[in-house]
Amino acid sequence: MGESYDVVVLGTGAAGLSAALTAAALGASVGVFEKSEKVGGTTAVSGGIPWIPAHNRPDVPEPPTVEEALTYLRAQGNGKLDDELVEVYVRGAEPTIEFIEEHTPIRFTVAAGFPDYKPELPGGRPQGGRSFNPSPFDFNDLGEWSERVNTFPDDWSNVGFDAETRERMWGDAAFDPDADIRVTGQALVGGLLRGVLDLGVEPRTEARAVRLVRDGGRVNGVVLETPDGEVEVEARAGVILATGGFEWDPEMVKAFLRGPMNGPVSPPNNTGDGLRMAMRLGAALGNMGQAWWVPVVKLPGDTFRGKERSRSVRLERSRPRSIIVNRYGRRFANEAADYNSLGGPFHDFDANRMEFPNIPAWLVIDQTHLDTYDFLGVKPGEPAPDWFATGATLADLATATGIDPDGLAATVEAWNENVDAETDPDFHRGESAYDAFWGDPTKPTRAAATLGRLDTGPYYAIPVDIGCMGTKGGPRTDADGRVLDVDDAPIDGLYAAGNAMAGPTGMAYGGAGGTIGPAIVFGHRSARHAVGTGA
Repeated sequence: MGESYDVVVLGTGAAGLSAALTAAALGASVGVFEKSEKVGGTTAVSGGIPWIPAHNRPDVPEPPTVEEALTYLRAQGNGKLDDELVEVYVRGAEPTIEFIEEHTPIRFTVAAGFPDYKPELPGGRPQGGRSFNPSPFDFNDLGEWSERVNTFPDDWSNVGFDAETRERMWGDAAFDPDADIRVTGQALVGGLLRGVLDLGVEPRTEARAVRLVRDGGRVNGVVLETPDGEVEVEARAGVILATGGFEWDPEMVKAFLRGPMNGPVSPPNNTGDGLRMAMRLGAALGNMGQAWWVPVVKLPGDTFRGKERSRSVRLERSRPRSIIVNRYGRRFANEAADYNSLGGPFHDFDANRMEFPNIPAWLVIDQTHLDTYDFLGVKPGEPAPDWFATGATLADLATATGIDPDGLAATVEAWNENVDAETDPDFHRGESAYDAFWGDPTKPTRAAATLGRLDTGPYYAIPVDIGCMGTKGGPRTDADGRVLDVDDAPIDGLYAAGNAMAGPTGMAYGGAGGTIGPAIVFGHRSARHAVGTGA
């Protein structure tokens, strides 16, 4: 072989950087390889928040306990949790962020008032306390690496159009005007990268892993595709797969996901590379039908690196005077629910018509909504762009969109009557603390923050589809991140973390950071085990 390291990490999102940081801090030599020309993966364009289900941070009254967290996750897991790995995550989350704080510039603070995604379930927290913000980070501290971290153009993250999200997290925080201060996913990746660089580890970009090398039943290296040709790298203690999911591989999406997924909001690098390599070695797979679902909109001509871009839609569907209807003009979900939960209603299947009746759907608003709120980048008072479907009346809107006019009229009539009573008997919108968090904070009640009449023409409609932030399926692992084969035996020398592993929480999504929390924990644990056994 050519280059040789104790530990080889494939991928530079939260999972990969957590693994690299841990292995290097424990004294191992570490090689980090990234498929893209920039580091950070999906994490760099995310909210950057890890969900820490149990901790003892002093800034949270009545900190969440391990027992509460386990109760909460089981309540939404529908029997699909990996109980052993979930407990490892719950107990290991706080020690992992403490390790990160010890070895990087990152300092975590609790996102004040950010409720869990299902806060009214047993063990849930309507008052928040489990979602952690990484401290703002000055990219000037990265030197030449400051331009080598993933970013999306014209939009600060993959969580939608709502720059207001950043304002809600940081308020009127004043930053040094001479600094290049980044928050959210940029801050998390920047801080982790700084820690890795300080430990003498420099990621190699444009190095795609294509094959694992196995000798005597043990994985001890990897073959990389680089601009200079194939390179074989030795991994004496182990290879950690942190290559992300498979949402950008159409054939894998078709073969594995439980229903349609028509728009990834991640950068177009996650094509299942780690999954393929693990499958070739006989890895057992888990959670393959699941993804981190999210409703998406697509702007005409909007692309990123030559791929059609999808953007998450959240604030726009949570504020008053907005509903989502299907082609029959009917609502089919609580529009203000957490994005992952909306995957289920979009995947409802009509066996008589042999169709998914809620794909595509339409986000419908009225003129008062457009005059009041920032909507898909349109500022209050600005005219609606040409690609919005428009109708002077609801009947005209139905004609413009192909929505059933009688269904739409009946739905809006019932909606307006229920709004007057501040209730949604059909889908309970406005009852959860989460619904109100993303609604209109100026309104006097939880229901009023998200419910609002549709009664002021003209009316507008925008097509909404179901996409994802990433997939949740991959090789099954044990509590130390070791990949298991089809006989449940560890594949010696092979580890997985983040979206490259079978997600331990199954279909559950505890709260903001429910992707990044397990990613950093199992990246950390994988590296600890690898270093302890071979470095």
